[in-house]
Amino acid sequence: MKWKVIAAGVTTAALAVGGVLVANSAGAAQNTATATSYRTQLIEMRTSGSKGYFYTASQAEYLSSQKLGFKFTGQVPGYVANTAIRGTVPVYRLRMKSGSSYLLSISTAERIKLAASGQWVYEGVVGRIPVAAASDRVAVYRVSKNGLGWRVLRSATAASYVKAGWHMDGFMGYVWTHK
Repeated sequence: MKWKVIAAGVTTAALAVGGVLVANSAGAAQNTATATSYRTQLIEMRTSGSKGYFYTASQAEYLSSQKLGFKFTGQVPGYVANTAIRGTVPVYRLRMKSGSSYLLSISTAERIKLAASGQWVYEGVVGRIPVAAASDRVAVYRVSKNGLGWRVLRSATAASYVKAGWHMDGFMGYVWTHK
């Protein structure tokens, strides 16, 4: 997958900590010339050894993840904002300490509870998503399956996963369908 960098700046820094990437903010190339320059793709990757799913909205982190053996799944749930915009909420990423499983959440309470458990590491905000429907947005849900990890999927795809035995964790919000 190739990303198109519109401007000369990436607003995130990714750190390799113990062989695991850590995002410390939502990031993407920015272009102030267009009204939608704050949107960037949310990319899904399979972790090394196919032990879980990993999400990023940062081109630099995407490229670094490939070097760690992460593979692009072909799944792009949609576009997220890389800056705070009214009507959006942060999407938090957490990593399970005992393996390479990642979870996305919009719940501050869930983020705090998981990080406090000592079994999860809070890695930062991947991006921001709207909480209200609009014609240029599609709903996304989080699904999970023991041993296979957590995924963020659009409505129809999430429903098919539930039929295949995955658990519907719940509605997350909306992602934009285009930049």
